[in-house]
Amino acid sequence: MTPVAALVIPSPPMLLPEYVGLADPAAELRHRVTQALREAVDRHAIEHVVVVTGHERAPRHTKGPVGARVARAIVTAAGWDGPVATVVVPFDATPQEVAACARSARSVGMSSARVLLVVAADLSAKRTEKAPGHFDERALAVDTAVLAALENGCAPDVSALDPAVCADLWLTGRAALQVLALLLPQPGSARVLWADLPYGVQLVLATWSA
Repeated sequence: MTPVAALVIPSPPMLLPEYVGLADPAAELRHRVTQALREAVDRHAIEHVVVVTGHERAPRHTKGPVGARVARAIVTAAGWDGPVATVVVPFDATPQEVAACARSARSVGMSSARVLLVVAADLSAKRTEKAPGHFDERALAVDTAVLAALENGCAPDVSALDPAVCADLWLTGRAALQVLALLLPQPGSARVLWADLPYGVQLVLATWSA
């Protein structure tokens, strides 16, 4: 399986339906991500969706990775009723583990010619003093580099992300993004659709296509 397209989506817990209350600060973002997924499915005549995401740094529940749950919720909200597979990558995956997860992703979508890769991956969580990981002055440069790589479709720059630095910055999407880089190493087009810093966490919505 080589995906015909990929969508990198933000995966904060606030996007989950169970966090919607009288106030829903994530409503606009949820709509934006859902619409982007719907458009990708229609544009590329998708037959199979493969979700790739990472484990949390320190899981506090048994519900499964938040990224996987967010991606499934978005896929459902977009009206997709076809096959969906999920591949979960350790957030601190070594290059060998990233490669193994890429092989797993390839194998689950082999029966379909037109696969959409949905990569639930967030960038650093240390952009401000009030961020979950507090402030780290290195976070801006790393986030800027990742956003540029996603905008330019530069898979080598994604693959070159340093696991130790990303772990320090709580950039938990690093390994999942590196799986994307292996599965779609030469995208024909790439675009960052949206990026912002809610609560000091760098989130991004981006698309790559073969």
